[in-house]
Amino acid sequence: MLRNLTVRIYRKLSASYPAAIKMYKRYKMYNAEYHAANRRRSIIYLLRLCAAESVGKSLHRVPLPKGTTNPFSMQSRYTLRNDAVCKAIPDTKLLERKSPEALADVLCDFDVISFDIFDTLIFRPFASPTDLFYLLGCELGSFDFTNIRTEAERRARQKTKKPNFEVNIYDIYKELAEISSLPEDTAEREISLELEVCYPNPYMQSVYRILRARGKTLVATSDMYLPEKVLSQLLHKNGYTEIEKIYVSCEYGYNKSAGKLFDFVKNDFGENIIHIGDNPDADVGGAARARIAAYYYEQCNAFGNLRRPTGLMSPVSSIYKGIVNNRIYNGSEELDARESFGFIYGGPIVAGFSEWLNGFCRRHSVDKIIFLARDMFIFHKIYNSHYKEFDNEYASASRFSLQEFIAADYPTEFFHHTVKARCDRGYTVKRALKEINLGFLTDECEQYGINPRDLIVADKISRLEDMFINNKGRIAEHFRENEPAAIEYFREKIGTADVLCIADLGWRGSILAYLRFLLVKKWRLCREVRGVLLGSTVNSTSVNLISDGTVTSYAYNHLHNRDFLSLGDWETEYIRILMLEAVFSS
Repeated sequence: MLRNLTVRIYRKLSASYPAAIKMYKRYKMYNAEYHAANRRRSIIYLLRLCAAESVGKSLHRVPLPKGTTNPFSMQSRYTLRNDAVCKAIPDTKLLERKSPEALADVLCDFDVISFDIFDTLIFRPFASPTDLFYLLGCELGSFDFTNIRTEAERRARQKTKKPNFEVNIYDIYKELAEISSLPEDTAEREISLELEVCYPNPYMQSVYRILRARGKTLVATSDMYLPEKVLSQLLHKNGYTEIEKIYVSCEYGYNKSAGKLFDFVKNDFGENIIHIGDNPDADVGGAARARIAAYYYEQCNAFGNLRRPTGLMSPVSSIYKGIVNNRIYNGSEELDARESFGFIYGGPIVAGFSEWLNGFCRRHSVDKIIFLARDMFIFHKIYNSHYKEFDNEYASASRFSLQEFIAADYPTEFFHHTVKARCDRGYTVKRALKEINLGFLTDECEQYGINPRDLIVADKISRLEDMFINNKGRIAEHFRENEPAAIEYFREKIGTADVLCIADLGWRGSILAYLRFLLVKKWRLCREVRGVLLGSTVNSTSVNLISDGTVTSYAYNHLHNRDFLSLGDWETEYIRILMLEAVFSS
């Protein structure tokens, strides 16, 4: 109840005193540890901020709690935790496995080594094996195929007279033909798809080769509806060419869980057998019930899915998780923290964006791509190494430098992003003018009732804006000396291209809008500019640019993949932006 009351009070304050809440959030960001240990003092500071805003006083004059960092001072910096506490641990170290050589030494104590097939010798590129049915359903044009296929298998097992409810794939598709319009021979397409997508576990392949070189007898034992001839073909295709015999439950009528399938192995090869597999009940428990040794190989997906995103349910997500889990946790290699991060996160982002970018450029008949420095540094390098379809350049274009060239045409835009952006952030008027190379306007302040030594606060914005608009001619003339160099720079980058695609990491898209205006309308260096972003924040600028087609974003925006955004949570959104910029910038 107390927590609910606190939330209601905070929401009321947010609605009534937005400037105070904005400053309070910034205070918390720079003083996280102090805030956690001294919440009462932080609340008192918040109430003082609200009181100051209610009477129109400057919030910067509200004293900070003793021992805190001023979030608006030039010395303020984010601090990382002690390195001894925060360490980069490669994902490959999270699931410790023996080396292939060490495991082979353990298995060599036995005359016969029995391998489970799926998730042990062979991988599917999915987080769940039934996701194969989605691909098959797409090919067959059956929108509900996964459920139909699952129900057909349930009915087949219910009807069978074999022990342990064992059925093969043809039994399943006989039932499927009865509950759908698909023919029984669709089973062959599922088999061919299994052969197409499955690939070998490199860890087990190494173990297999060592054991084969040492002359051990190798067999495969599987609870599976695919018949022995299909499994044999699958194993051969993936390099397991010297498996002496395959024991599969659908043909023997018994499964591993009860231990009965292992009895057939014992009858053929004696008692000195060890079985290795990923299922604790079927592979380890079943072997124990059959009184043979077992070695548990923890399933990559069972371990890895706990560490992958849970909110993504699409088939593409399943493929992503399956490929990542199988690579990172199989045990065949040890990636360092940077390599792990690149494979799990950075690589898929760059690969996805690069392929999407090529498709975008084909659809819009683009002649050349311009990757903007510095955020697109990594994208530019990898695009040219692996995905290049279009001529491209890497170009420098800061927001501030471009704002100089639009100042005469869009003085309000220029003012909002240079001076108004510094409002309530501890800037004096004089300092702000100096930073944006307009120090000469200090002499104009007096006639607008502005003291250059005053802080830029809300009640001064309108007078400052009037000063800028009335002096837009002087401002434009002041910046004009740099314009010829900028024109020549972009003329060289563009060359003979008529339609450009300009790619940036994010977030508002304002740089793309500036460049479109300058390159097409003002400097006439090309006919058309298309802007693309990796991702977009939600604000009036980005919403308008995306809505009118000036900018398109790949990963998310206010229309597409909204669940990836941190709507209303400025701090989380800001941290995500910083993370992506840190990863991809030069």
